[in-house]
Amino acid sequence: MQSNTKFLKIAKGIVKKDKPLFDTLIEFEKTKKMITKTRMNFTVDKTVASRFKKFCRDKGYNMSSKIEQYMRGNIK
Repeated sequence: MQSNTKFLKIAKGIVKKDKPLFDTLIEFEKTKKMITKTRMNFTVDKTVASRFKKFCRDKGYNMSSKIEQYMRGNIK
């Protein structure tokens, strides 16, 4: 029983220090895959967003993947 208490104390410390890491570990435990993605929140012009959404839907693209490709291309 004491080891469970110690584990919970360590886990709570990790959550306080690095919640994204803890969430990644929880996701790994569930899926056995290491997902290192993060959610972003920003605004874009409604017309551009609508046209981009339609473009991706028509081509069968994942919108997040296309934006990520664009970002990678611009930071190299």
